[in-house]
Amino acid sequence: MDDADFGEAFLQANARPDFIASQFADVIRSLMRAVSADGASDAVYRASEKMKFVTDLLQRCSERVTWHGMFTGAVEEIQSAIPEDDDDRRYVRAAKRGTKYLVELSCTDPAASGRASKRQNEFRDTIRWIEESRSGRR
Repeated sequence: MDDADFGEAFLQANARPDFIASQFADVIRSLMRAVSADGASDAVYRASEKMKFVTDLLQRCSERVTWHGMFTGAVEEIQSAIPEDDDDRRYVRAAKRGTKYLVELSCTDPAASGRASKRQNEFRDTIRWIEESRSGRR
C-alpha cells in the first residue's frame, strides 16, 4: 500500500461524525491560541491545516453531518476538559468570563459596547472573587 492509498484508507476509516467533531475542536483550540497570542503565532496555520483535514473527512463521511452537530461535539469536547478541582474551576471560570469579554470587545453591532461593559464587570468580579478567596486562605 503506497502513501496515497494509506492516506485515503485513513480518511475513510475515520470519516465519522464524532471524530470529525474532535478534529474540529482542534481547529477551535488553535484559533483560540491565535486570538490569545501576544505575538506572532503559527496557530492560524495549524487551524487552516486541520480544517483541510476536517473538510477531507466531511467529504468522505457516509453519515449526515450537520454544522450544528459538529460544532456541538467540538464545544462539548473542549468543555469536558474542565477540571473538577475547585481551585482550577475558579480559574476556568475567570478564563470563560475573560473570553466572553474579549468576544464582545470584537463585536461591531450597536449593542456590543453595552455587552462588553457587562462582560468586563463580570470578569473583574470573578478575578476579585479569586483574590479574596486566596486572601482568606492565608
